Amino acid sequence: RSCHAQVRKCGAELLLSLMERIGVTKLAGTARAERLAHVAGKLAQDCHQDTRHYGQEMVKMLLSHQKFKMLLEQSLSTRDL
Repeated sequence: RSCHAQVRKCGAELLLSLMERIGVTKLAGTARAERLAHVAGKLAQDCHQDTRHYGQEMVKMLLSHQKFKMLLEQSLSTRDL
């Protein structure tokens, strides 16, 4: 996690575009699915508005898949979803 908001924003933007290209179903089958869900949840709670926006878009995408929905519920409180 970077201290600089601009670095987090660019990272979140890049991760979202990669997720859109690869697709949630394909990502769910990877070994890093749990880590991806955790990172998306953290980005959705970031203090910087732009980073938070990209994180929330990621969470919306991930919630459409049953495996990611379960992983997000484990890593975040239901209040944050």
